[in-house]
Amino acid sequence: MRWRVGTVISLLAVLVFAGCQEKPADVEQPEEENLPPAVVVPEPSAETKPPLRIILTTEKSMALTFNGMADRETMERLLDALDLESAKATFFVPAVRVAEDPELAKEILERGHEVENGTLNNVLPNGLDFEEAYREVELANQVFNERLGITPKYVRTRNGDTSDTFEQAAAEAGLELVMNTIGPKDSEMKTAVEITGYIDRFMVRGAIIQLNAANPAVVDAVPMIARMAEEEGYGLTALGELAETSYREDYYKSNGLVFNKNFEGSKPKVIRSFPVDEKVVALTFDDWASDRTISKVLEILKENDIKSTFFLIGRGVEANPQLARLILEEGHEIASHTYSHQLVTEMPLRDLQEDLIRADEVIAEAIRETPSNYMRPAQGKLDDEAAMKITATGVDYILLYDVTSFDWNMNLKEQEVYHRVVDHVQPGSIITMHIQDESHTISVLPKILEELKERGYEFKTIGELLSETGL
Repeated sequence: MRWRVGTVISLLAVLVFAGCQEKPADVEQPEEENLPPAVVVPEPSAETKPPLRIILTTEKSMALTFNGMADRETMERLLDALDLESAKATFFVPAVRVAEDPELAKEILERGHEVENGTLNNVLPNGLDFEEAYREVELANQVFNERLGITPKYVRTRNGDTSDTFEQAAAEAGLELVMNTIGPKDSEMKTAVEITGYIDRFMVRGAIIQLNAANPAVVDAVPMIARMAEEEGYGLTALGELAETSYREDYYKSNGLVFNKNFEGSKPKVIRSFPVDEKVVALTFDDWASDRTISKVLEILKENDIKSTFFLIGRGVEANPQLARLILEEGHEIASHTYSHQLVTEMPLRDLQEDLIRADEVIAEAIRETPSNYMRPAQGKLDDEAAMKITATGVDYILLYDVTSFDWNMNLKEQEVYHRVVDHVQPGSIITMHIQDESHTISVLPKILEELKERGYEFKTIGELLSETGL
């Protein structure tokens, strides 16, 4: 039988404060078995899903979240700081703190922020069995409903960690478990400058920032974080608001590549350039980079009204899938540059094919569309056997190039990179450049595009040229 919420709250008060006060000897204490259960624990049956570590969005915004609810003075200062920066946040508050100071929790809501389930007792997930974990999240839900009139959607543990039993408990309680993308560990009382610098280092679209409301340093960090984010064009918002911009429920399907040990009969289609007479070229980019670098490359391409083909490293896409989706939304074409970026000529059959399969699936999941069914090997290195192994998985084309910029080589001067491209381009060329944080790409790309456009060259994607040439 489920007990009335009022009974639950009364029981919570006993549970919360009984352990903090010595029990008078002359007061008879109730036997533990006579205390009513606060919730009925179900048999675990709900389907679990991975914890939310990042919001899949292409919006240039991050979710600002806080664990805990500090004392009233600190909270007032923190809320004032957020108001001054017009920043909204999500607070994961333990239910015991809501029971202790519901008016302060209500003030968080009244100021336009979100309050979510921080468990009942602000617990760590490790060591909790399913029943203990379920009571933590479900009792907290009841407190939030009774005291604040809200139904939580998300839950987070004290340190943002997780466990199998806690994930199951969250699923049974109808909650989405939240971790973080950026966790400066400010509970170790780092300074505002250190906290801001850490966030700046890992800033990315859709990031979930996790701070500790009880750390006074975060009050000073808020304006610093907000201004740093603004300088980079980012907004700060609450978790639920940012989640509304997510595309993660969109349908997607990979190319369905498969392991195939019978590779020797396959017939690879390897392309280094296109047989055309017109001044048309394919500009391509390899590898992976930070949000800053990818955004800048996309900005340059947009300014020049050029669409390109991006060959992406799967493990990079897996870490920040929303950036791959951003490339797609900007109208560019996406294909595989393998998952691990190992030399395909040195990989055993199974390792190579499984690598390609994984890259295809990771990229498809990230962009929520089927990627173009061709790939480019790491460093452009390929031999006949590796080509057959690749084709045997179901890959349609292997794309190499006839113009390589070496823009990744910081030992070269920018002018050398420029001439490696413009001095060797001809009709039908496939130009390869790179999205890497340490490279000449951003500085030299505008000059290359300007020169080629002045010469009358038109830029097309690999897909467009494949269609036009019938290869």
